[in-house]
Amino acid sequence: MKKKDLILIATVFMIALVSFIAIQLFERFSTLEDGIAVVSYRNEEILQIDLEDGSYTLLDDTYFIIYCETVATDPEVCRADETYVVQGELGTVHIQYIDHQVQVIHETSPQNICQLQGKTNSPLRPLTCLPNHVVITIESGVFDPDEDDAIIE
Repeated sequence: MKKKDLILIATVFMIALVSFIAIQLFERFSTLEDGIAVVSYRNEEILQIDLEDGSYTLLDDTYFIIYCETVATDPEVCRADETYVVQGELGTVHIQYIDHQVQVIHETSPQNICQLQGKTNSPLRPLTCLPNHVVITIESGVFDPDEDDAIIE
C-alpha cells in the first residue's frame, strides 16, 4: 500500500467516526420527557400517552384494551402497571410506559422484532410493529388537528 492509500483510508474512517458520533449525540439531545407517544393502527391514531406522567388519551376505543395483571373491574387499578394493549393485525401489542419512555414488552408476531427495538422517547426513533400494523411515534406537545397551522392575512 502506498502512503496516499493509507491517508485516504484514515480520512474516510475519521469522517465515518465523526458522523456516527454526531448522529448519536443528535438523537440523544432530541429526546422528550414531556412529549406525547402516539399509537396508530393502520395510520389511524388510537391512543396518546403523555411521557411526562404516563396519563393517556383514548382517541379510538375500537382497538384499545386496558391490560391488568390481576382481574379488576376498576380501570384505575389497571393503570397501576401503566401497560396498554392494542389489538393489531396478528394479535395484541403490549405497550408499557416507564420513566418518560415507552416500549413494547409483548407482541404477537412471527419474529417479535418490535420487542427488540427497546425504549424510546425520541421523535427520531419510532417503534414499528409492521406485522401488526401498529406504529408508535413521539411528538412534542399535544397536537390538535382542528387547529390552524398558520394564519395568513
